Amino acid sequence: MNRLFTLLTILLVLFLSACSNESQAGEENKKINDNQKIVTEEENIEKEKLLAIEQIIIPTNLEEWKNSEPGLFSLDYSFEHETSSWPKDARELTLDEQEELKNTTDMIKDEETLFKMLLYYFGSTVYSDLLDKQMNYVAVLNEPYLPEPTKETISGGSNEEVTPKSMLLLDASSSMLLSVDGKQKMGIAKTAMKRFAKTIGASSEVSLFVYGHAGTQEDKDKELSCTKIDEIYPMQSYSTDKFDPVVDDVAAKGWTPLAAAIKTANEASKNYEGALTVYIVSDGAETCDGDPIKEAEEFAKGNENRQVNIIGFNVDQKGQDQLKAVAEAGKGEYISAENSDELNISIEEKWVIPSVLDVSYIQLNAPNGFAISNAQYDISKISLSLSFAISNERNRLSQMVTWMETEEIISAQQAEALQTKVQERKDTLSKWNDDLSESKKQTVENEYNRIHQKIKAWTDEVNKLRSEQS
Repeated sequence: MNRLFTLLTILLVLFLSACSNESQAGEENKKINDNQKIVTEEENIEKEKLLAIEQIIIPTNLEEWKNSEPGLFSLDYSFEHETSSWPKDARELTLDEQEELKNTTDMIKDEETLFKMLLYYFGSTVYSDLLDKQMNYVAVLNEPYLPEPTKETISGGSNEEVTPKSMLLLDASSSMLLSVDGKQKMGIAKTAMKRFAKTIGASSEVSLFVYGHAGTQEDKDKELSCTKIDEIYPMQSYSTDKFDPVVDDVAAKGWTPLAAAIKTANEASKNYEGALTVYIVSDGAETCDGDPIKEAEEFAKGNENRQVNIIGFNVDQKGQDQLKAVAEAGKGEYISAENSDELNISIEEKWVIPSVLDVSYIQLNAPNGFAISNAQYDISKISLSLSFAISNERNRLSQMVTWMETEEIISAQQAEALQTKVQERKDTLSKWNDDLSESKKQTVENEYNRIHQKIKAWTDEVNKLRSEQS
């Protein structure tokens, strides 16, 4: 019995010992597997890091430069630090960073990849933003709106509550008996006046005065001819049936009381409200010793809604000079017509030309030297920030190369080669920065010149049309 108990005890001890050994062996194997797993993960991380370094692009153009990634150890550098005008030292690396730099360097053999490693860890953080601003910079130069001259039908039309009014003054002096293009001036003027009245009558009340139709051109009839001014179509809505017959009855006979005609129209319109425009069709200057310039000025004085327009029909130089002055005094326009076709066209439509004041205002508001200076200052400011960033990056990379050589991470020969690459990068980026800045400044100057050339061409066109029209 005792021997049996002893045997069982020995077997139990052996079993427990075997179990314990198996357990210890399992734990050891687990530790080995875990360690191997950690080593494998670290190796994978190092391989991925090396791959990322190898994929770093050494820029060959502006776009590649703009897309440069910031350095891993440079991320905590502020914009102010990176663009400081004073050279900034690289911050002191932490122990972990030093260890990582040493381990990464150990995996790299060629100098090109070593240089990429420097950029991977210490490249500038501000290139992307600054280059994006500079490359996409557009100077905001004030380009004034240039209203184009247009043809429009002469009309008294208006959106005013009071219906606008137009007073037509037809010269029936003896000179209108002369011929143009084989036709009598008076007949041509009558036809044109009918068409004109119908045009403006669509949106304006009209009246028709005639002068020079009384007496003869002889001296004995001068007083009669110079004082007889008749309103043959009183101010009212236009009616073809009423207007055309009174025009047909007009006969050219006497002198030219232009001043008296304007004065009569002025007196007849004293109680008129709203816009009032006088249109005079004449073939010559005053012959009744009046002062039509003074009368036109009196007509338009103190009322911006009143003006005197004159259509000069086959007028000599002396007559044209006076009629132009009359239109100017009456705050209106002078339109020249040398023949029947021109009279028919001019009496119905004219160029709507920007005024001299409009032209002057546009020229004054065109971009000036200050606009260019301000734009070029903005460009220079970005360029200067880039220049400082390039220098600061260059200093940081150079300091890291020196540190790596001192720590014997790289050889003196490798350090020399890397320092050369660092300087070459600095020179290349500096040139690109300068070229980009000059290109942008030239773009501003080109835009400035384009706007001014456009304004000049527009001004020349306006002046030409004004000259032709007058």
